[in-house]
Amino acid sequence: MSEGMHLMGLEQPVGPGMKRVLGRIGRSFLTYCLIHAAAWVTIALTVPWEDSFTQIMQLGFGMFLVVGIPTLLLAICAGLAHRHMDVTRFRILLMVPMVVFTWPLLAASTAEPLLLQMAAQITFVWLTPAPLIPENWKERL
Repeated sequence: MSEGMHLMGLEQPVGPGMKRVLGRIGRSFLTYCLIHAAAWVTIALTVPWEDSFTQIMQLGFGMFLVVGIPTLLLAICAGLAHRHMDVTRFRILLMVPMVVFTWPLLAASTAEPLLLQMAAQITFVWLTPAPLIPENWKERL
């Protein structure tokens, strides 16, 4: 039956290739990991804390769990749901909650960790693929 429908031209593709979507999600994950690591290496090298580089990087890994996981989940869910909004407006609206995720760094003894993590969040928003599934995007006029 499927062969007959295919020959008649009635069989439609279900959607974008799963491999392509997973590739874009993987790219988002890798991009965030690299940006987060760069921010925390910068923090470890510039902030005048008495802790060692290794201890600060362990703190950065802990912040990845607290800040990074919600950031990635929001980026993936919003990217999958994004279908109609202008890409620039989407990125600006996505930036607000991602900056709010940095609230644990308000307790830091200096401002550098908060500012650098916020810069990392903003950089990620501008580099994340939007929409995540371009085939589903419908531009509004």
